Amino acid sequence: MRILVSCVPYDHGRSGISVYMRHTVTALAAAGHELTLVVEREAAEVPEFAPFPKIVGPGWISRPILSMLWHLLFLPFRIRKAKYDLFYIATANRRAVLFRPVPTVAIVHDLAAHRMREKYDRFRTLYQTGILPFFTRRAEFPVAISESTASDMVKFMDLPRSAITVSWNGLSLPNVKPAGGWKTRYGLEQDGYLLYISRLEHPAKNQFRLIEAYEKMRPEVTGRCKLVLCGADWHGADVIRARAADSPLRDRIVLTGFIGNEDVEEAYRGAAAYVFPSLFEGFGLSLIEAMHYGTPCACSETSSLGELGQGAALLFDPEDPAAIADALVRLLSDPGLREKLKEAGHRRAAEFTWAKHVERIIHAVESARP
Repeated sequence: MRILVSCVPYDHGRSGISVYMRHTVTALAAAGHELTLVVEREAAEVPEFAPFPKIVGPGWISRPILSMLWHLLFLPFRIRKAKYDLFYIATANRRAVLFRPVPTVAIVHDLAAHRMREKYDRFRTLYQTGILPFFTRRAEFPVAISESTASDMVKFMDLPRSAITVSWNGLSLPNVKPAGGWKTRYGLEQDGYLLYISRLEHPAKNQFRLIEAYEKMRPEVTGRCKLVLCGADWHGADVIRARAADSPLRDRIVLTGFIGNEDVEEAYRGAAAYVFPSLFEGFGLSLIEAMHYGTPCACSETSSLGELGQGAALLFDPEDPAAIADALVRLLSDPGLREKLKEAGHRRAAEFTWAKHVERIIHAVESARP
């Protein structure tokens, strides 16, 4: 099948969206499809994208608003005469096209703008809540990456559940050799820290309440385990950094910034526990990554995290710092529970592959053909 894949926006390669794009392109190609990619200039030389012909957007779309407008209004005219069998929009909750020259798969990762109005500025909130739903409803194959996202598409996009294909993301593992020395770099010991890998974003990623929860834990626990927050700065990062700096436990809180693929395995395997307190996630890639590496996990009971973590992680109310603290103390103090969750988490992570993800989507497309 000849497939045009939109890989816009790439987010400089530092988000779950960019991880999704790299793995999906690789999986579609491995399944034998002939791909052409739509990319921004910054992504044209990404190794996973390099082998494929591309439509490269102009340099002026580096700003999000201009990128949205180019993708919506100009891209359709660039591709209207090309002979593709399918148009695959890898992030339909962030980009759309005015008209579709071929049948379209619209991948919706989350509807965070509907759930959390303060997440984006006024223009992007209007775009994501008022404009994108109209175009997603028109796509022949709307796809959700979790049951939670599918439910939100029914609620906020007025799509019938029967029209939505649910195809869970795959497990994302680094394709580079571990560098080594990450724990030493930050003064960390084996099993001597609680880990959270997510961009620093307030309030959505909920690092603020996690710091509050950490402060509520017993001194013998915080004395044994530091709190390590890995992730690039995003909206509201200054609030999180200020809260960490003002904490009475600031000497025990480590903010590493963005963590590269060469260091993530060491970070997961060295952690006493992985905690994912986000207020809202369309899927939560790092949760199944941590499970794969044998790190016992605790996560939010809401959105897709409760869906993925049920039976394989301790669940908590992400808006209650005391509940977060209680779950982490229990996880750290009960060896039997830790082993049970390690085993259950490893089994859960093995259920998710990128080959399965694209196979479900292509099956939905082919099943609809006359």
